[in-house]
Amino acid sequence: MRAATRFLALAGGDDAGLAHAKLDALRRFVLLFGAARSWLWLAFARDLDPTSLGVSAAALSACAALAWWPRTATLAPRLALLPLLLQLAWTLPLTNNHFFLELVCVVLLALVSRDGEEEQIALDAIRWVTVLVLVHTGLQKMLHGLYFQGEFLAFMIARAERFADVFRWLVPADELARLAGLAAEPRAGAGPFRVASVPFVVAANLVWLLEIALGALLVPRRTRTPSAAAALVFVLAIQLGARELGFALLFASLLVTFLPRAVGASLLLPGALLLGWAVGAAFGVLPGRALIEAINL
Repeated sequence: MRAATRFLALAGGDDAGLAHAKLDALRRFVLLFGAARSWLWLAFARDLDPTSLGVSAAALSACAALAWWPRTATLAPRLALLPLLLQLAWTLPLTNNHFFLELVCVVLLALVSRDGEEEQIALDAIRWVTVLVLVHTGLQKMLHGLYFQGEFLAFMIARAERFADVFRWLVPADELARLAGLAAEPRAGAGPFRVASVPFVVAANLVWLLEIALGALLVPRRTRTPSAAAALVFVLAIQLGARELGFALLFASLLVTFLPRAVGASLLLPGALLLGWAVGAAFGVLPGRALIEAINL
């Protein structure tokens, strides 16, 4: 147990007060995120039972509210586990990847008792999860090899115009036209999905290289702050093409725990306003429903 604690502490080092502030802000945001995501599922997921989903969304909203009251803050993630596990059962095997990240974070937050004795361990464990997600995504891209010549991104350019818009300045116009033609008539064996552009290939390889490097550099205290800042910019920049803003917000909330101050607390209000607008827009109360559906919040 001591060896495991020492290993987890390699990604830690905050004093008790700072660890408490960071974990408290993270708990509030993650539960608020889960509640908002559930309401968005209710608005857009037509293949799920609306009554059951609505009940789970209401339950998670109550848990998010409890996280703001010191007496019930540590109880909130424990209560959130049941509706989250039910949502997992309802969506398997098509569950979004970032739902699993959310669930793991809530499980770790649920380990903290009311006296806060496990706060440092929980925060360190969540940091390691963040490191593993970054490194694993980079290794996965490297091992499959579809980024070495840019094939995967070329395929996405052919499939989605938003990727074409992002990489237009790196890919010649005739190559963009060729890829668009492949997408217009999809068939088995279509291709090749390789682009005659050195800058594009370099950019494609930088994706997995940065994921591995930034993940590893989050651990040493000397490189932690610049790496966290760079990872935040990197994750948000990827959304220009990926448009998985839900994952980006959740992962950004984990990355800020690596910063030297409790930055997450100052981001709670804008984060809550953004999630509130998203839910209101999804149900037609506020403008922007089409945008919310497009960015996968």
